[in-house]
Amino acid sequence: MSEQSARRAIVLGGSMAGLFAARVLSESYAEVTVIDRDELTGVTGPRRGVPQGRHVHGLLSRGQQIIEELFPGLTDELTADGAARGDVGHDVRWYMNGEQLRRSRTGLVALTSRRPFLERHVRDRVRALPGVTFLEQCDVLRLRAAPDRGRITGVWVLRQEPGSAEEVLDADLVVDTTGRGSRTPAWLEELGYPRVEEAKHRIGLGYTTGHYRMPESFYGDDMAVNAVASPDVPRGVIVSKVDGDRSVVTAYGILGDHPPTDTEGFLSFVKSLPVPGVYEALVEAEPLDELVAYRFPANLRRHYERMTRFPDGLLVMGDAVCSFNPSYAQGMTVSALQALSLRGHLREGSEPEPLRYFRDLAKDAVDGAWSMSLSGDLAFPGVEGERTEEILAGHAYLGRVQAAAVHDPAVAGALTRVIGLVDSPDALTTPEIEQALLRHEERFPDNEQVKHMRIPVGDLVFDADVSGPEDGRPVLLLHGFPQSRRSWLEVVPLLNAAGLRTIAFDQRGYSPGARPSGVDAYTLPKIAEDAVGVLDALGLQSAHVVGHDWGAIVAWYLAARHPERVRTLTAVAFPHLDAYQHAFRNDPEQQKSSEYVDFLTAPGRAEAMLADGAVELRKWYHVADTVLTEEQIDRYMAVHTRPGALDSALNWYRVGTLFDDSTGGIGKVPVPTTFIWSRADPSVSNLAAEKTAEYVTGPYRLVTLEEASHWQPEEVPETVAEEIARQVRTHDADAG
Repeated sequence: MSEQSARRAIVLGGSMAGLFAARVLSESYAEVTVIDRDELTGVTGPRRGVPQGRHVHGLLSRGQQIIEELFPGLTDELTADGAARGDVGHDVRWYMNGEQLRRSRTGLVALTSRRPFLERHVRDRVRALPGVTFLEQCDVLRLRAAPDRGRITGVWVLRQEPGSAEEVLDADLVVDTTGRGSRTPAWLEELGYPRVEEAKHRIGLGYTTGHYRMPESFYGDDMAVNAVASPDVPRGVIVSKVDGDRSVVTAYGILGDHPPTDTEGFLSFVKSLPVPGVYEALVEAEPLDELVAYRFPANLRRHYERMTRFPDGLLVMGDAVCSFNPSYAQGMTVSALQALSLRGHLREGSEPEPLRYFRDLAKDAVDGAWSMSLSGDLAFPGVEGERTEEILAGHAYLGRVQAAAVHDPAVAGALTRVIGLVDSPDALTTPEIEQALLRHEERFPDNEQVKHMRIPVGDLVFDADVSGPEDGRPVLLLHGFPQSRRSWLEVVPLLNAAGLRTIAFDQRGYSPGARPSGVDAYTLPKIAEDAVGVLDALGLQSAHVVGHDWGAIVAWYLAARHPERVRTLTAVAFPHLDAYQHAFRNDPEQQKSSEYVDFLTAPGRAEAMLADGAVELRKWYHVADTVLTEEQIDRYMAVHTRPGALDSALNWYRVGTLFDDSTGGIGKVPVPTTFIWSRADPSVSNLAAEKTAEYVTGPYRLVTLEEASHWQPEEVPETVAEEIARQVRTHDADAG
């Protein structure tokens, strides 16, 4: 562009889109002037021209790639100055439809900071470019056009200094990046051009943000938590490490369901979300500022690409072209894509022809993100708009992808790349992904969508998953240590496929809303009463009760003390408690296998296991047994690295239930019972397994496995599910 090398370009607006525009214009124009009404020099905090600047801002993966291309080394510079950095698929906890996506190593960089921090670093890089200057605290009044109005030749401005007069700044090219409030549509009309066609889609989004010093244990090795709003729960929350050793927390809701700005109301809003640990961490966190709100009524797109006449010497970029639902975090990244499109036109060696530029801008930067955003919004029933067959089919397919991404790292990685605008949505329809969806659906038949619930029982609130046919026989699943309700993840779909309705909940100490203080709050009767309370809350008089490990102890107790609430009992990997205690008193084998209890109840054990990124806790999973996959270990690590979780769970051991036989035992079990154990499981001796039969007066079945470990629901889910279903079929008269 040698002919233009002595010419001047003017950029209206000094936010991210304006900075990107200035960067690429500097390659082709000798002078680039960035005009902004705000003071920019030395500004490190939010400014008037960016009212959303206090809130969370996401730079998607494609945006990070483009910024690094435009400003080499900026990622390292930002990280060195305090921004958080990690792998977007591995170091961010993604929740969709209440389920955490499977972690995957994507190689894509997640970079999180406050918006003013990022903007300042980019602005400093742009300011250092040859020929680039900033005209701050200056209002743009109108465009100046040639006499025939076929070309824009500059802008009229008014500096905010006292006594200033209107003046004109000549330009060969003016680029408007003043955001969704851009006056270009009105200016064009004044010059005799048609009004640009606009599309608005109302979503009624509102979000509230605060900055906090979060508890050290909240993140573990992660850098952010992103719980995405869904049609069932049109609320979301993002918690992210940012610069300055702080975290930004933004909660949001659509269709007028907005988070309050008072502390109590904000916490109550966050507590309602189906994402574990955030509310509890915020209760412990140190607030660093006041909560602030922002409202975003509608998506807005100006279809400049559809215009038939447009003046030379004028282009538009950024939110002035398209303003997206900010919960998708597409804005800065789409602006970066637009900068690449502008750069492509500039490198052709002549001034960009506006109509062709706008067509390419739509095709290369806007159309894909706009379609994704609009389709995502239309998934919410209350959002107005036409739901074509194509959109509805897309919603159904995306639901399949999201469900598979909970289990399959390849699907989760592909979804992350599409969300990050690195790949187009077509990447989710490749033969490899479609095969992965089919494999997932064969393994997890979708008889009934999983319903994520928070069940109040007295002063406690339990996180639960309920799934399977509405009219299926109820099966209550009780997990063990150190696990969670997700220990039944492989068993549940098999039971649902057999026509059973499953209820799996995080028990006392595991649910963030059910962590009473004090060891005495974790006695066996109290834990068993929680299970009864869950049944009551669901309107169930009784259920088929299944327990694994500690959950089996609770199940044995329920069946002995509350047989009217237990239709059948299936105990996995732990014998009747009275049989266990008998074996511990009389059997050296059982005594030796129980030595781990002293390890777990040693003072300071929880702190030691969580130190240095919970290295010892992860080691415990590997030492205790090697059959768990990394995915399964990650499930339980995510639970026990939440604030207070591991310490509360260890109270089950500290209270002394395993060895306290002073009460005379829990008693005999009159309900039909199946006990599944393995000779290869070192935690249960032969004597304890054989003695169990003496404590069951109802029909009894002993299932002995030869090779399985203690982690039977994860290792042999088909066997466990088959035995549970057999028990129901055999002894439930209503099971058909």
